[in-house]
Amino acid sequence: MEQIEQAVRCALDPESTPEVKTQLFTKVPSRGPETRFFALQVIEAMIADAGIRGDANGAAAKLETTRKVLLEFVAANYAGEGYHSEPGFIKNTLAHAITMLGLATYPAQWPAFVRDIIGMAGIPDATGPISGESADGISASSLCPTLVDFMLKFMSSLDEEMVNRTVPRGVEEMARNTEIKDAMRVADVNRMAHAWYVVLACLSGTHADLAREVLRLMGAYVSWIDINLIVNQPFMQILFELLRVPSLQCAACHCLTRIVSKGMRPMEKLYLLQFLGIVDAMKQLDAGNDEFAEEVGKLANVTAIELKSIWTDKSASGEAQAAANGMLEQLLPLLLNFLSYKQSEVSSTVFPAINDVLGVFKKMQREGVALNSIQQQFTTQLLPVLVEKLQYSEEYSWPSPSDAAVGDNDGSLDEDDDEAMFGELRHSLRVFIDAIGQISPQLYDNVVLKTAKDIFRQCSEYGVSAERAADEGGQGCGQLGWVRAELGIYLTQAYGERLSSNKGLRFGGTRFSQTNGTSAGNATPQTSAIGSLKDLLTTMIQSGIVQTSHPAIAPIYFENLVRFNGYFEAEREAVAPVLRSFLGETGIHHPYNSVRPRIWYFLHRFIKQLPLPALAMYSSDFISAVVSLLKINATPGAAPESVGAGYGLFDSQLFLFEVCGMVLAPAGLDDATRMALLQHLFDPLFAGAQHTMNSKSADQILQDPQALLQIHHYLTAIGSIVKGFPDVRVDKAASASTPEHLSASTVQVFLKAADMCIAILEALCSSRLIREASRFTLSRMLSVLGAEALPYLPRLINSLISSCAVEELLDLLGLLGQAVFKFKPYVAPTASELLLPVISKVYGFLDQVAQTGASGTDEAVLLQDLRKAYLSWIGAIFSSDLDSIFLAPQNAQHLVTIFQPIATQLATDPTTPQSQRLAFSVLSKAIQAWLVDPMGWHTLATLTPSAAAALTSGNSASNEATRLRLRQAAAQALGIGLDSDSVRATREQFRQFVIHSVLPACFETPTRTGFDLNDAQASLVVSEIAGFLQMTLLSGSENVAIGDGSAAAAMTAPQLLSPPIGGDLSQNQCASYLSSALLPELGCPANMAAEFVQALASLDQKQFKKYFVSFLTSSGSSA
Repeated sequence: MEQIEQAVRCALDPESTPEVKTQLFTKVPSRGPETRFFALQVIEAMIADAGIRGDANGAAAKLETTRKVLLEFVAANYAGEGYHSEPGFIKNTLAHAITMLGLATYPAQWPAFVRDIIGMAGIPDATGPISGESADGISASSLCPTLVDFMLKFMSSLDEEMVNRTVPRGVEEMARNTEIKDAMRVADVNRMAHAWYVVLACLSGTHADLAREVLRLMGAYVSWIDINLIVNQPFMQILFELLRVPSLQCAACHCLTRIVSKGMRPMEKLYLLQFLGIVDAMKQLDAGNDEFAEEVGKLANVTAIELKSIWTDKSASGEAQAAANGMLEQLLPLLLNFLSYKQSEVSSTVFPAINDVLGVFKKMQREGVALNSIQQQFTTQLLPVLVEKLQYSEEYSWPSPSDAAVGDNDGSLDEDDDEAMFGELRHSLRVFIDAIGQISPQLYDNVVLKTAKDIFRQCSEYGVSAERAADEGGQGCGQLGWVRAELGIYLTQAYGERLSSNKGLRFGGTRFSQTNGTSAGNATPQTSAIGSLKDLLTTMIQSGIVQTSHPAIAPIYFENLVRFNGYFEAEREAVAPVLRSFLGETGIHHPYNSVRPRIWYFLHRFIKQLPLPALAMYSSDFISAVVSLLKINATPGAAPESVGAGYGLFDSQLFLFEVCGMVLAPAGLDDATRMALLQHLFDPLFAGAQHTMNSKSADQILQDPQALLQIHHYLTAIGSIVKGFPDVRVDKAASASTPEHLSASTVQVFLKAADMCIAILEALCSSRLIREASRFTLSRMLSVLGAEALPYLPRLINSLISSCAVEELLDLLGLLGQAVFKFKPYVAPTASELLLPVISKVYGFLDQVAQTGASGTDEAVLLQDLRKAYLSWIGAIFSSDLDSIFLAPQNAQHLVTIFQPIATQLATDPTTPQSQRLAFSVLSKAIQAWLVDPMGWHTLATLTPSAAAALTSGNSASNEATRLRLRQAAAQALGIGLDSDSVRATREQFRQFVIHSVLPACFETPTRTGFDLNDAQASLVVSEIAGFLQMTLLSGSENVAIGDGSAAAAMTAPQLLSPPIGGDLSQNQCASYLSSALLPELGCPANMAAEFVQALASLDQKQFKKYFVSFLTSSGSSA
């Protein structure tokens, strides 16, 4: 081991001589390949240490010695059979080392760099133009094929290191490479071209591998060398001859493609294409095998793109444009031929050219330039080919009905590579087809509509085979194969989507006719096309094409019905047959496991888009057809690792549960029928949940993942059924009552479900699965039952917050925000009861992280989201006019404790500007509520100057004094007197908190390290602070009455809501505190403090924000 370490140290020692470093590689007898590979790495490290120009640390002598040793080794060992026994990675690494050596020393130290390598292969040194005699006198026997192969490896490595754009390089290295290329262009590139010509002329017949590598190198080098070195009569004669040699034709064609793709000026490129006679040459090629056809397709593609560029280049002469257009028109049939190939690998090669050509045609159509006869013929022939290519391959393999696992997350068919590639192919073809639709709408209709209708008519007459891909009697004859059946449905979708993307779909039903604005007699091309789509959809539905069980048919069929749901506004009689199809054996009961869940989703979408009254007549039959699919079997191991992940097939079943709720919701459904059907749905869920709960103790269930998952599914299914019913419409002026859209018996069923759900939650609240299901189900109960479900909210929240994680608390805050907004004002007692427990939970999480720090990025992001959710919830309380819940006796004593962290932590943390903005917004709302409009005359959601003006007008005063407002109603619901002594004391305590804690934060926040006044987010924070300061100044005005509770006194406050505030600032508590205490304490001179207060009182909010920024900037500069 010590000897090995000593050898490695010796090899890597910078002071070691080149002979020592190369000896390990060249020594005879030869060392093992691993050892010699290490030796080459050492040599490359030495070359790299010499610098990119080989002049660092006096390295010139070392590099010269190394060069001689390596070239001598190549000449002595690679000229015979020993070359074949040398491992490939050794030969490649040696070629790379010599390349690095050459790049470091060329041209100053090793000017014969290229000549020496070529000469070793036995190729005579030659420069100048290449002619037919350039290879005269050179025979295959005079060349050394092994050294020719090594020469080509060297040239490949040279391209990789010097030119290849995929290799990252530094600025200095790129400059050196540019200098080397300039030097090589003088003569050495010419030498390389001569060498390529000699190899092709002498060895292509016996050494096809060498000829292929030469052709590859020509294609690589042509991008930066003089093209005339390759594009000349002798070279092109050999190249075109090789196009007919089976073993070399692909490489030759690829080389030709690279030549045509070389960046050149338009006229030069046109001359090149004319010299090559490329269009005529391609017409003569026999692209019999797919590999060669693919290469010729690529050549045709780049040629067409180059010709199109010349044709549309405004800098080219008219003669050149006409010549390019003429050549392109000759090439169009060839593009069409390659597009027609069955193999997508071949047909897709010409997609870019087709796209460019159609793009020009579209531009001509927009500019009113008619297509000539050749161009029209091309589009006429192109469209049927494109439509034909949209079909699945007849050899496409589908899984058997039981192959796809129904427990997959989305329950849908896994898209393998073939399916994904076919999807991309279809997308590209659709782009071309839609382009033709824009160029020639009549042609589009004649082909697309006719093809689809013919398929549906054939289906109506002969039916569809699920087992056979092709039509029974050949295309268009006899029983349809599934391939063309699917094509007809897909073309229907394509036709409809094209219309939708143009101007939207208006099918002419009752709802649409009102928004259309046109009379039936004024038909437009768009309305005519929509009529065609309507007819096509009718034909599709009536054809019975969906009756086939092939998995390709039903999903796209039902997707069309969902996409073009406006059709059913005009054709209401089509709903019944479509619904029967959905509920049939090829619909939701489809034999393929992979297809069924997809159709369940489409059924949900379809029913959701229908008006509720139309569903009543189908309710009984619908439930009878679906109920067999509603059995819940929790899959072991299906519980997700994180909240929000999927539950396999059950996720798709939830669509069925919800849609069952939808069909039972119509008011026109007989209540007895609804109750019977509801019991049919709920009884198995109730019984299953109760059986699981009764079979074990709560502790045992908590230790049984399968039982927890089963209960989770029962509860979530109940919530999904309820979700199908419409949300209650809450009358803000009414008291809590039974929702009018539900019968009393329905409400009782839902309340029974809520009782069971809350009981299970309270017993198993430590389980995340149960908390998740209960939150979902009871939130849906709240939306549907309205105030009837409010009594469950405290029990729900108290159970959830006892064990919830941060992610769950985020959802919980969102739920509470929705509840207070939707059910104001009579949610006030419930919200008041929940206020402190929820706030304690939030601050508990925040304090914990403040002490221990976030454990990672994910937790840090979650906590930021928690801050925003918490502040949004507090803001929602104010915006919902429920500010009085903070003044309730059990909450009022904690008022400052609640707002202290908002003012001193959340508002001042510059790392979360969104939270800062929300914090100051909340504080501003609090001042509005308790110090500006304490008697609750204004809604805090829209406390605007116009509202203030309306309230203070003489005409409205009597109404304002008599009509109860939302804020006043909420206070009344809590039993709070807004002018009581206790409430006044609480408000005064809050005023002192604002003056002594919040006002300092207004100046501390924008001056903290990390707060950038030029940042957009920070600018929004400054705007909130500016608004807060002006609102605080308003609260200190003597005109703000908290006093006797009369309407007149209360209504004086709104007169000052719109800055500038004005008035006698000497009597303003806030102004006095700012000018005489706070600002001087912050180091602000007296005159500057007085100026600030005057600006605060006299400027509007936008003007004051600008002043405030200037004030902060100048204060920071003076500090």
